Amino acid sequence: MERTEQPVILTIDDESVIRRSIHAYLEDYDYRVIEADNGRTGLELYDRERIDLVLVDLRMPKMGGLQVLKTIRARTPNLPVIVVSGAGDISDVVEALRLGAWDYLMKPIDDMSILKHAIEKGLERGRLFEENQRYQVELEDRVSKKTEELQEINRRLCDVVESTKKLLGCGDIRKSGAMMLEEFARHMDAAGGSIYEVSENSLRCVHSLDVGHAVSEIALPLREDSVFARAFDRKEPIFISDIRQEQKISPSGWSQYGDDSFLVFPFIDRSGKPLAIVSLHSKRHPPFVAQDREIGAILASYACEALQTAGAVAAMQRSEELMLQAQKMEAIGTLAGGIAHDFNNILSAIVGYTDLSLFSEDCPDALRKNLEQVKKGSRRARDLVRQILSFSRTEETFEGPVDISPTIKEVLKLLRATIPSSITIQRKIPSSLGLVKVDPSRIHQVLMNLCTNAAHAMQGQVGSLNVELSKIKKDEEYFDLHEIMVQDCLKLSISDTGRGMPPEVVAKIFDPYFTTKEKGEGTGLGLAVVQGIVRGCGGAIRVESEVGAGSQFHLYFPCCDMEDIEIQEDRTYEMPMGSERILFVDDEETLAIMAGEILRKLGYRVRVMSDSVEALKEYRMQPYNYDLIITDQTMPNLTGLELAREILSQRPSMPVILYTGYSTSIDGGEAKQIGIREFMMKPLSMTSLAQTVRRVLDGA
Repeated sequence: MERTEQPVILTIDDESVIRRSIHAYLEDYDYRVIEADNGRTGLELYDRERIDLVLVDLRMPKMGGLQVLKTIRARTPNLPVIVVSGAGDISDVVEALRLGAWDYLMKPIDDMSILKHAIEKGLERGRLFEENQRYQVELEDRVSKKTEELQEINRRLCDVVESTKKLLGCGDIRKSGAMMLEEFARHMDAAGGSIYEVSENSLRCVHSLDVGHAVSEIALPLREDSVFARAFDRKEPIFISDIRQEQKISPSGWSQYGDDSFLVFPFIDRSGKPLAIVSLHSKRHPPFVAQDREIGAILASYACEALQTAGAVAAMQRSEELMLQAQKMEAIGTLAGGIAHDFNNILSAIVGYTDLSLFSEDCPDALRKNLEQVKKGSRRARDLVRQILSFSRTEETFEGPVDISPTIKEVLKLLRATIPSSITIQRKIPSSLGLVKVDPSRIHQVLMNLCTNAAHAMQGQVGSLNVELSKIKKDEEYFDLHEIMVQDCLKLSISDTGRGMPPEVVAKIFDPYFTTKEKGEGTGLGLAVVQGIVRGCGGAIRVESEVGAGSQFHLYFPCCDMEDIEIQEDRTYEMPMGSERILFVDDEETLAIMAGEILRKLGYRVRVMSDSVEALKEYRMQPYNYDLIITDQTMPNLTGLELAREILSQRPSMPVILYTGYSTSIDGGEAKQIGIREFMMKPLSMTSLAQTVRRVLDGA
């Protein structure tokens, strides 16, 4: 930022002729000059006035220039000080520079333009110091705020997970309806609301938070313009910021309803039949926001599943328990994915601006060390999101048909060096049994987790760990493998001779954050992640355990054909640059500005826009003014996918990169089918963005 005030120069020199000549010259260039005939007077003026730069002689009565320089530098480390002296001793020059002088000019100054140039350079350097300090304070404040936001999101996530466990234990709605409604109200901070059960001819009120605000029964069919009718028709939550402003909808239930914001959550079963409905109003800290709707939708999903499970007790108890577990993990996946989008947007800003700062040549070493710690923490946060998403089946992985037997053998070699020698490892791992479409690193993660748990179960005793890989037919297996869509499977069995588990523990081992280990020995995410990985590649997992007789984990992976193999390119970690023209679109202005700065650092000419509709207009006016389009997926009015389709319909050869924090509406394969060159997941690091942009442009 340029200085708008007149620069003030303090001249300290005992020769009046020198002072006057400097004064007269600098005033012609719009500087304000203050004079002092000795060092003591100069320091008094320095204390009273706003000084931008000091010109000081070395040899003066009362107080010399070196003492003045030392005093100023102790008080204002970054104030520009230029020594103007006739003393020719080189030791004076060295001492002045050691004490912090920014420049040294010898008297007489025959060409005053030299002095003017030194002053301009000193003022500019001082401005840069001030700007860098402001930037550092601003960056630290921004990181602190983003950290607080992440902590709040994590707190709410953990709280919702605990509530879902309560909801999944519900039975008949008449017995559990009050608890359901109170959980909804607690998460939404609502003082009023009600829950209705759907019967054959009416909606019957099961529980109300504020007696008198909900009628006991509402006849069916509902009025078409009522809020309950709209929720059941759409089969999704309804969020109204101010019901008094809604002209096309009327309240359901209490006719005197006139509160501000309003939320409705329908419970719809798998066949599309309505089971119940929850309404909330009178928020203690109004109004409700869109995030409340998303959290409530997750809770409604759990509550609905619980009601269906309670009403569908089947003869095959084992299959019913497996189906319930699958439903639980599917709902947890909805929870993790719904929060991942906002989480990754926040994380993208932290990663991007940290990369920008580290890429700057002017970044001080002390600040660089701090930023490297921020980057390290961001990577840990990114890995945590990926770990949570892995049991929700929403994370993109690099999968390909592989023979998993070499990976299993590698893991067992590694385990032999880490588990006690009292435990014998027995293995039966034939090669070339078939191919499985999975990331080998995930097999490594699964096996390490299960074998480490087995070793922990045999801790302090002689035992045996058995690992076996075989090929089986789905229909010939003892277990019901309804999740698997093919007949040929690879079966990976891990068994131990440890202490085993009772049935009530087996029923919970795949729940996130559930653990039987002591505090500090485990997070409770391990087996949830294992199940997410197995389910993510279309497989299934079954457990057998008995107290005192050990445990057996059976993992089933569907086999795939050789023609599914795709050759994956090696990944590099260079940061290529370029000069092409790029249109970058993201409705999150912070992320858009950050990405624009990154791309400009890499040499590209970038136009940043936060409105996808306006971006489409801009492109249509100048379709050949850009070499690449980069767009976020989740945007209002026009999504990234819709924007890409419009662009490609006008210019099919236009390179487009689509990126997102989380989206279930499209994946990388579908994106490439419609002509999008690359599909990226947030958070975007500077390195990954640079490599992808260069790869797409070179390919185009």
